[in-house]
Amino acid sequence: MRSKNFAHAWLIVLTFGAAAAVSRPAAADDRQDCSNGSWETAEATIAACARAIQSGDCQGQELASLYHARGYSWSWTSFADRVDRALQDYTEAIRANPKSGGSLLNRSQIYNQRHDYDRAIADVNQAFEAGLSDYGKRVGYRERGYAHQAKGDKDRAIADYTNSLQLDADNYVTLTARGNVYFAKGDLDRAITDYDRVIDLYPKYAVAYYNRCLAYNKKGDLDRVIADCSQAIALYPRYRDAYYYRSSAYQANGDLDRAIADYDQMIALDPDDRDARSNRATAYLSKGDVRRAIADFDQGQVLLWLATIVLLAVIGWLCSRTGVNARRWSGRTMVEICEQQIVGMRHRNAALERIALALEKHSSD
Repeated sequence: MRSKNFAHAWLIVLTFGAAAAVSRPAAADDRQDCSNGSWETAEATIAACARAIQSGDCQGQELASLYHARGYSWSWTSFADRVDRALQDYTEAIRANPKSGGSLLNRSQIYNQRHDYDRAIADVNQAFEAGLSDYGKRVGYRERGYAHQAKGDKDRAIADYTNSLQLDADNYVTLTARGNVYFAKGDLDRAITDYDRVIDLYPKYAVAYYNRCLAYNKKGDLDRVIADCSQAIALYPRYRDAYYYRSSAYQANGDLDRAIADYDQMIALDPDDRDARSNRATAYLSKGDVRRAIADFDQGQVLLWLATIVLLAVIGWLCSRTGVNARRWSGRTMVEICEQQIVGMRHRNAALERIALALEKHSSD
């Protein structure tokens, strides 16, 4: 599937209660600055969290809250190792309080990003055991669903996405994800229903139209493929894959000029797009424009096809000279095998013959 369409959030913000007052005012100020930080004051927030942690005045949930706040604050920075630092802080928060649901969910997201799906699932399970708000539950179901989806466990992924949607029915990210799993499972009607809902919610979301076009393509509904790809392209004119499927649908419908126009667009976006050039060559051949077809085919393809034609010609010549006393191969005579090859050669794609003739003419000019 070319597509590609699940928007995966990096971190979750969960609100923690204010920590109890401590004996030293400076530490109390640091704790407040740590918990009330923002992206504008990211470095100051991280420094305040560090001082509060190092003060030794906080334990348990209070200490976990400080680590969690600093872990989240790394996402506001441009440090190359910000994800590693966040992961370390969430781990420390969980060590200080194994029931830190927010840190468990945030760490599960990082594990998902790193394709460590078993650990992501384990963190979500632990978060559920610790107790989560409805917001935390819908995030947890979505994270675990993502991990199950990545592992190929489609049924569990669908179950988790469905549970998340029961808490947040209009979440387009989860709807898109579930639609993609239905698509992968071959349940195209349910996939289309989810994509329909996403489009109802966000009619300018190009990916939803593209995803639905893939489902219609699997169903063989080429007119709807063209309509959805056209909408996706209207919203995002550089949508290469939407051009690909629309051009293929045009070509299948016999509308070669529109197919070629879309291949032109793909090549304009990427002059090295071999798929576009190969498909455009096939479209030119179907129109009888052999010279343009040859220009699109690379030299290796042309030589390979010519070698195939020559090989089949040699096999045909050998078969025509083989007598009835030819030795048997696996119960079939050499003559039978050769006759089958001759029939296959005679029914070869006419495009190969056109290419050979065109090259012969080219070489004689």
